[in-house]
Amino acid sequence: MPPGCQRKRVNNEKINKKVKESIDIMRGARLFLINLVDRISIEKLNEIPDGFNNNLAWNFGHVIANQQILLYRNAGAKPVIEDEFIDKYKTGTRPESFIDEETFETFKKNLIQTIDKFEEDSASNMFENYNAFELRSYPGVTLKNISDAAKFVSFHDGLHVGYSMALKRALK
Repeated sequence: MPPGCQRKRVNNEKINKKVKESIDIMRGARLFLINLVDRISIEKLNEIPDGFNNNLAWNFGHVIANQQILLYRNAGAKPVIEDEFIDKYKTGTRPESFIDEETFETFKKNLIQTIDKFEEDSASNMFENYNAFELRSYPGVTLKNISDAAKFVSFHDGLHVGYSMALKRALK
């Protein structure tokens, strides 16, 4: 776990079982991502290999932004991360500039802290007014509630683990 990430104790009895399972998958995927890039230079993390549209550093930001949109914005809740960050890394964006070491360390912390915060927030009724919507990228898939959204975010995180593994292999 990145330095500076201390987990709060959460009363898991108040969290929907399916949401808790999704949180565990998200956390595992994100810890895997952090370990995947261990000892890769910041220059390589910013490199876009031939045949790819983005880089490892951008993928970290994207995973965070997507989670904030799907879990918080769509529930009418205030995201934990700033809107400017979310808009910079949401679906449809690409790397705009070099991500320095300090910023990337913040990304790694936020990968875990946003999951911890979601777990904490899930113990309240914060997400009970979730706005159902159909995913543009997956026609016919509708996220009806926070449980559906958490399940999809865990899938999305796993998708980006695989993509990040391919990016890492493609680096020269």
